[in-house]
Amino acid sequence: MHHEPTSGTVPVHLRIADALRAQITSGELQPGQAIPSTKVLAQDWHCSVGVARMAVAVLMDEGRLSGGRGKPATVRRAPTRRPLTLSSDWSQLQKDMVHRPESERRERGAIELTAGVPISATNSSANYQQVLATPEIASEFDLPVGVEVVQRTYEMTDKESGMRLSWSVSYIPLEYIRDNPALLDESNEPWPGGHQHQLSTVGIEIDRFVRKVTAIQPTTGDRQVWHMEPGVPLLHVRSKSVDIEGRVVEMSDAVYPADRAEILYVEQLKRWDLERGQK
Repeated sequence: MHHEPTSGTVPVHLRIADALRAQITSGELQPGQAIPSTKVLAQDWHCSVGVARMAVAVLMDEGRLSGGRGKPATVRRAPTRRPLTLSSDWSQLQKDMVHRPESERRERGAIELTAGVPISATNSSANYQQVLATPEIASEFDLPVGVEVVQRTYEMTDKESGMRLSWSVSYIPLEYIRDNPALLDESNEPWPGGHQHQLSTVGIEIDRFVRKVTAIQPTTGDRQVWHMEPGVPLLHVRSKSVDIEGRVVEMSDAVYPADRAEILYVEQLKRWDLERGQK
């Protein structure tokens, strides 16, 4: 990927950062290789050690360097974690699973479809609460503020490493699912077949998903549970499940480390009418 150098009247620390970044991008500085010490950088650029430290901090914030706390700064190695794939395919696969036997649904959960991780290799938790819809939540459902919704928080972690694999919180209006008490009991999680099967038990069929992706800055705690390097943002994905009647029946917020998420969009275009195209 091409990176633009800093333009205009450039402070020395940004010029140092530009030069080091170019060396990293070109491969002159390899992953795992230590960059020149701040003392050497200060000598080479005729600046103070403090200015050199500022340059290193810029590249640390960009996620290009590892180190700190007495360790030399080195070029960050590319993460070797499993990518998370968010595409239209897995939503359709989950819908197709609704009418499959329970034994099959238990073996094909959302984490397997997005990350390719067997359910047996994960620890999962679910927490259900009945809360009153805030103005933001109510507006997403086009319902009055204060209507009761079921808030469900999910987390999955890797059994071996303890690393968080997925986290999300979803909301469903209570009136849509109150006819099936099993949908209000968190002990039934993980639900075979996921939320599309859950909704099918009360006669709801999903027609489409509407998703919005934004970048957010993680906190120190976020970095700890996701095992993230400095400089890597989180992708925030808000999904709305719309049923065949046009109602938003579920809204969820999920986050994914940007260096482990692959978001695939496929746009199918209508074909031109052959006769019209020849005119």
